[in-house]
Amino acid sequence: MGIEKKVLIVDDEVDVRNTLIRGIQRKFNKVHQLVSISEANNGQEAIELANISPPDLILMDVRMPIMNGLKACRLLRNDTKFAATKIIILTCEITEESEGLLSGADDYVIKPFDIKTLLIRIERGLFQSNPVNIIAPAYLNGLLSKECFFDICLNFEIARAKRFQHPLSLLLLKISPRNEENKKSRAFILALLKRRTSDKIINWGENTFALLLTETTADDAALVAKHIVARVDNSPDFFRTCVGIANLEDTVTDNLVVNAESSLKESVRTGDITLNRKAIH
Repeated sequence: MGIEKKVLIVDDEVDVRNTLIRGIQRKFNKVHQLVSISEANNGQEAIELANISPPDLILMDVRMPIMNGLKACRLLRNDTKFAATKIIILTCEITEESEGLLSGADDYVIKPFDIKTLLIRIERGLFQSNPVNIIAPAYLNGLLSKECFFDICLNFEIARAKRFQHPLSLLLLKISPRNEENKKSRAFILALLKRRTSDKIINWGENTFALLLTETTADDAALVAKHIVARVDNSPDFFRTCVGIANLEDTVTDNLVVNAESSLKESVRTGDITLNRKAIH
């Protein structure tokens, strides 16, 4: 028997929900593709149901009363419980495509949709993606796991940044506490790195953390790094902090991670904050 996947259908039109339910029931519920379905009339109801039983995939209409799909998508994406949940936006207007993606959706389908095509996308989202929620916890002690970051966050954010010509920066920070047993140090680091709900904090390795800054230029990322270093320097619980920064626009290799790791190595060697492999002061 396969693991049962949960699909949440969110649409204020009963006929649309019934069409999707019939299609999903015909397509799945086989030995290795078990699917349970729940329904919501609007975004607010969807969030309430999702909190009771987190779905693996959400089909989210955009235009609904009480709370529209875009707002619901943003709220879900800001909640760590739904980091691995796939969201497919259903929209009547192609102009809403970018808004849906920027709200955190993984995919979009234009209404009236072809049910066969939509079912293929549902199958891909449910059964052909890496089972991140099984391989590694999405979040551990308040930090996004490195595996989850690579599997569901990095490529999506890079593609979105390139598509909409938005800046994107990645900070790698080596922050070593003087006392490894000090439980306050982890809370301090989380509070230190938390900037905006759209930013991702990743547990990169031993005493090493990553901060993915969406829509953030290289100059702004450098200011964030300086602020973090200044706060750590003023704390008696930590040694000196090393920071390597990569910016998607300026990266030499077009590989954000490689550039950030090279920058961090240079920062460790020199003690300077390093942006795209060059020291900044």
